[in-house]
Amino acid sequence: MTIDFDQLTSTIIEKVGGLDNISSVTHCVTRLRFYLVDKDKADTESLKKVPGVLGVTYGMKQYQVILGKNVFTVFDKIAKDYNIKTGEAEDGYPEDLKNTKGKMGVKEIFKNILAYIIGSVTPFITVIYGAGMIRVLMTIVSSIWPSAAKSPTYMMFNFLAQSAFYFMPILIAYGAAKQLKSNPVFAITVASMLLYPDFVSLVGGDTKMSVLGLPVVLTNYSQTLLPALLSTYLVSKLEKFFYKVIPGVLRSVFAPMFTLGAAMPIVVVFLAPIGAIVGEWVVHAFVWIYSVTGGLTVGLLAAVIPFIIMSGMNMMFGPFMVQNIVTSGFDALFRPAFLLHNMAEGGACLGVALKTKDKKLRTDAISCAVGCIVSGVTEPAIYGINLRLKKPLIAVVISGGIGGCVAGFLGAKAFEMGYSSILAIPIFESTILAIVVAVALTIVLAGAITMLLGFDDAPATSTSEQNEVPVGGVEVMR
Repeated sequence: MTIDFDQLTSTIIEKVGGLDNISSVTHCVTRLRFYLVDKDKADTESLKKVPGVLGVTYGMKQYQVILGKNVFTVFDKIAKDYNIKTGEAEDGYPEDLKNTKGKMGVKEIFKNILAYIIGSVTPFITVIYGAGMIRVLMTIVSSIWPSAAKSPTYMMFNFLAQSAFYFMPILIAYGAAKQLKSNPVFAITVASMLLYPDFVSLVGGDTKMSVLGLPVVLTNYSQTLLPALLSTYLVSKLEKFFYKVIPGVLRSVFAPMFTLGAAMPIVVVFLAPIGAIVGEWVVHAFVWIYSVTGGLTVGLLAAVIPFIIMSGMNMMFGPFMVQNIVTSGFDALFRPAFLLHNMAEGGACLGVALKTKDKKLRTDAISCAVGCIVSGVTEPAIYGINLRLKKPLIAVVISGGIGGCVAGFLGAKAFEMGYSSILAIPIFESTILAIVVAVALTIVLAGAITMLLGFDDAPATSTSEQNEVPVGGVEVMR
C-alpha cells in the first residue's frame, strides 16, 4: 500500500488540533513529537486509525505520533509546507507548562527537571553509541591481531572513541544550552574550564585553590553528567539577566564578561562539586539495588519496557545509563534489560510468523522481528504486531522477564554503550556468554509462548493492510 504523504501530513495536523494548537514540533527517528497548546483538543482515537500511523502516546509533555521510517518524510513536509515552528518549544518547555508558572506543584517541577535532563542528554547518547561501538570493534580487532593495538591508526581511532566520554561535560553543556534556548558557547566555555589541562593537573596534588576566598574542590570532572547540567542552567539564567539589564550600547562587551565571570566561582565552588557527588550517589544507589535484588531487577525492567515505550518515557533512562557506565565502568541493569526486551519483541514476532496463516501478516512479522533483533527497532513490532494481537505482548512480558532474570543472575554486564541489537553483544565483553544465553532463551521463549497462547489472525490482517507496518530507523534510546 502506497502512502500519500501530503494527505498523511495534513491529516495528522488536523487530528492534533490544527495549526493553532501546535506550539512546535520536533522528531526522533520514529516519532513526531508535538508540543501542543492544549493536548485535549487532539483527536487521539481517530488519529490512531489513520493509515501510516503506528500509534499515539503522550509523555514528557510531548504528544507523540509514531510513524516509524516515515517520520522523516512527514517532518520534512511539515517544515516545508506549514508555518509551524520546528524544534523545541521556547525555553525547552511546551506552552502549556509555561502558562502554569507560579502555580506548579512538586509533580510539575519534577517533570520539568526530568524533561530538561532528557532533552540535554538525548543528542549526546547517539554520539556515545557510535563511540562505544568503535571501541567494541577495536577490541575485536586487537584480540584477533594483537599487533594492531600498537599501530598509529589504532591509536587515532582510540583517541576518537575516548574523546566522546572524556569530554562528556562539554557535549552535555551543548545539549543543555540548546534545550534552554541559550547560547551554547557560554555553557561550553564554563564546562571546558573543568577540563582545562592546568586545572586537571592540580587534581590529586598538594596545591590548594580558592576563588574569592572560597575553597575550590579539585576533582576530575571528565566523564561527568550533572556538573554540566547544573552549570549550564546557571549560565543560561545569567546570560538572559545580563543581556536584559545592560544597555544596548554596552551589552555586546559587558554581558558576556559578566555572564562568564559570575558563573565561574559559583560553578567551581558549589555546582560542579555538588553535581559530581550527586552523580556518584545515583550510581551507588543503582549498584546497591542490583546487589540486593540481583537478576530480579533486570527481569522486572525488561518485562515493563514495552509499557514504558508506549508511554513515551523510554528516554528517561538515558542519563542513568551514561552515568552508570562512565562511573562504574559497566552497566548491569539498563543495557541488558533493553537488549532482552528487544529480543523478546523479535521472538514474539517470529512466533506470529510461524503460526499465522495470513501471508501478509507473516511478511510483516518477519520484517518486524529482523528490525527488533538486528536493528534494535521495536515500535513497528509493538504497535504493528504484538500490541494489536494482544497475546504476543503477554509473551514479550514473560520472556523478557525470564531472560532478564537469567542475564542478571549470570552476571551479564555491558561495558560500553551500544544499540540494543544482537550486533551489540560484543559490548558485554567478558560476560558475553551470559548475555548470549539470555538472548537465545528470550527469543525462543517469546516465540514458543506466542505460538502456545495463539492469537486471532483476523484483526492483524485488517490492521496490517491499513497501517503498512514500516521497518527501519532507530530510536535514540535503544
